[in-house]
Amino acid sequence: MRARRISAIPCGVRLAITVMATSLGCGDGGAQAEGAEASAPEAKTSRPSKVGYDLRRLRPIADEPLTGMFERLATQARSEGKQVAVLFSAEWCERCRRLELELGNLHPAEDIAHVRILEFVEEDWEKALRMNEFDQLRLRWDETKGTYPLFVVLDEKDAKVEEMKEAVDRLEQAGQEATLATWFRGLRRGQI
Repeated sequence: MRARRISAIPCGVRLAITVMATSLGCGDGGAQAEGAEASAPEAKTSRPSKVGYDLRRLRPIADEPLTGMFERLATQARSEGKQVAVLFSAEWCERCRRLELELGNLHPAEDIAHVRILEFVEEDWEKALRMNEFDQLRLRWDETKGTYPLFVVLDEKDAKVEEMKEAVDRLEQAGQEATLATWFRGLRRGQI
């Protein structure tokens, strides 16, 4: 399978992501299916199983406040042994679309399966006339409005551990490939 490297992402985010030539769809934002290679005979070798990113897109629900929804799903993720990351994005954002390509890829389970990403898309909340809730939640981790993507890994008390731009800088300074999978693998190994 041929891979193409995206080496520069505009506006200062230098996340080097690998986009597979056989593009995997992002779907509707729900969790990705596990074990796509499990039915192939060669998958029975010692190669690690590959999974998609555990991504949950949070959309407005009638009377449930966004903070309550976030807290409920973050608590659920932690009860399942997952570390929580939040992703604020917008459909008009080119960097977000590139990030979505990576979020459709498969990686070894030990690299990414321990993180659940809770995604908030600006247009979902704008259409529901609930941007005040969206902005208020975002302010927990970043005071800047309207800049995307904002991708933050959280600790068990929902405090920021590291933001994607910080992770890219840290990984590049360490001479490591600055990818989401490398970032998430470092979380598991306690390298942050």
